[in-house]
Amino acid sequence: MQALVGEDETGLQSRFERSGRWLAEQGGRLDARLEAMQVYIDALSEELQAIFTDQPQLLAAALARLYRLQSTCSLALTHGYQEAVSQIADEQRRALERNSRRLLALQRINGINNSSMDLDQTLELTARIVAEELQVSLCAIFFYDELQRLLTLRATNGPRPLGGMHFTLRLGEGYSGWVADKGHPLLVRDVMGDPNFAAEATTYDTEYHGLMALPIIFFGSVERLIGVISVQSEEPRDFTPDEINFLEVVAGIIAINVENGRLYEQTDEQLRRKVHELATIHRVTTVIARTLNLDEVLQMITTQAVHLSGAERSCIFELDAETQTLHILAHYGLGGSQIQQARVKVGECCAGRAVQTGRPIMLVDCFQQDEKCFLRADPFISSEIHSVLCVPLEVKRKVLGCICIYSSHRHLLSPEQMQLVVTFANEAAIAIENARLYEETRRGLELKSMLLRELHHRVKNNLATVAGILSLQRRRTRSPEVGNTLAESVNRVQGLAATHDLLAHEDLSEARVDDIARKIVGVASANLSPPDAHITFKVEPCPIVIPSRAVTILALVLNEMVSNAIKHGMADLTEGTVLVRGREEEGMVVVEVIDTGRGPKKPLEEEESGEGLGLSLIRNLLADLRGRFSLRRVTELDPPANTPGLKPICGGYTVAEVRFPLTRTHALAS
Repeated sequence: MQALVGEDETGLQSRFERSGRWLAEQGGRLDARLEAMQVYIDALSEELQAIFTDQPQLLAAALARLYRLQSTCSLALTHGYQEAVSQIADEQRRALERNSRRLLALQRINGINNSSMDLDQTLELTARIVAEELQVSLCAIFFYDELQRLLTLRATNGPRPLGGMHFTLRLGEGYSGWVADKGHPLLVRDVMGDPNFAAEATTYDTEYHGLMALPIIFFGSVERLIGVISVQSEEPRDFTPDEINFLEVVAGIIAINVENGRLYEQTDEQLRRKVHELATIHRVTTVIARTLNLDEVLQMITTQAVHLSGAERSCIFELDAETQTLHILAHYGLGGSQIQQARVKVGECCAGRAVQTGRPIMLVDCFQQDEKCFLRADPFISSEIHSVLCVPLEVKRKVLGCICIYSSHRHLLSPEQMQLVVTFANEAAIAIENARLYEETRRGLELKSMLLRELHHRVKNNLATVAGILSLQRRRTRSPEVGNTLAESVNRVQGLAATHDLLAHEDLSEARVDDIARKIVGVASANLSPPDAHITFKVEPCPIVIPSRAVTILALVLNEMVSNAIKHGMADLTEGTVLVRGREEEGMVVVEVIDTGRGPKKPLEEEESGEGLGLSLIRNLLADLRGRFSLRRVTELDPPANTPGLKPICGGYTVAEVRFPLTRTHALAS
């Protein structure tokens, strides 16, 4: 109104800008304020129209001035409001950035305190991060010694006092001693102005004025003073509540880290011992699972039992169930032939009584009273031993022996040490039992292999006898037809004999396909090859191994196939080639007998419909192997043969093929 009536606009714009800033700071709405101003302007406009009804020129001038003032005030109000809003947004953004940065700093400090670095290095890095985050020149960390009641400087971000890292303060001395004594934070804008605190501030080369110091306290079941952390700036400074909170969190992290370190130091030796014990047990268990060398396993057990129990000597006894005596299997620290030959009866000595009762026995200075102790034979050793622990070796309620630990100290082992020896006793019992089972299994396999070889050898001899009888009968017969039949029978029997001869030389009663083929080809060529014909026999390498049941059947089948190739394929020919080859296809054993002769006289269909004894025998035998037989005439071999010079004489090849599933034994599969 004053600006409208008196034309005095002095300070109008600045007053509306302040009003706009105040509105933004109070959280008011700009649009509501502008609407209220518009209502006021509208009211003034109506009044001016009523006043200057008869004076249109004055009315126009008054309204123009009114609207100009409205525009000026609205713009000033809006400008002040937006300026305040931008300032508030900037402050919020800076606060958010500052909080994010401090959160990241706290995460770094927490990570450093939880790392494997030593304490001094951790404190140095913590002081450096705090100084960088709070933008101060000095951050110092003191630790409190409860026994001496002294504060000792442990870390700074760089500056050192005159006393260096050995700088100490008594409780109540300086601002660090005051904080430690009172247990309260201390904030001083200019510490140099306080004579009580200036003495500590002047120990540095640079004068520091602004100060914030907080106690480091661990709040557990009992509050415990850890030390003091302080930050100082070169200029006077008032620290904000956010900065105080930040330093309080840092002090809490340091307190927890120091307390954890103290607890770790108290239990470190015990934990290391436990870890070492577990690692040793794991190593022994791994050796037992990896090897069946009983001497190696038991020697490792006796050695590690001594090292982990704190004793000097140990030995493992094995029980002879028949004689009820114990003898030493392995020992550590017990030398001499007398120890090796020592025998302890069950019920005598500590070892014998532990085996008899099935319970551990632990005694001190028992060697002087026990006349039957085996160690009395060596006075040098017995004089150095004062305590003993004997633990029975038991597997499935069966005592196999015992392990004894001897120490030169006159004290009993702790429950933890005794439990460790019991664990080693269990490992030794398992090792002995595994070795026994392995030895029994090995002897059983050797006996079985020997019996199988003997069986095959006797079968081979019997078959040779039968073949000899049939050969004798063949020579005496006058019928060519009967002679041919007997010759075929002799060939089959000798083929079986050759197969059993092959199996008699194999440890697992298995054989390679090419070895079987060579045996059969040798027998068939000797018995059936015409004397006036030159037939070449070839066997391609085939490393496929088949079990004994399949070996016998394949030998009989190959015998028939080779015989048919000689009798029918090479009939009336002066030369030719018979090739035997094998391979594996999709889990099937494929064996082919290929000849370069004329082939079957009849079509293959007629051969199958009216097959003779040989083909019938082949099909019946293959039925036991779930196999099949085929006979075909081809002009080219697929796949080509590895034998050079295999050329068909009569325009093609005759291929007799058998297929049966490949069965692998457990030994071969492994």
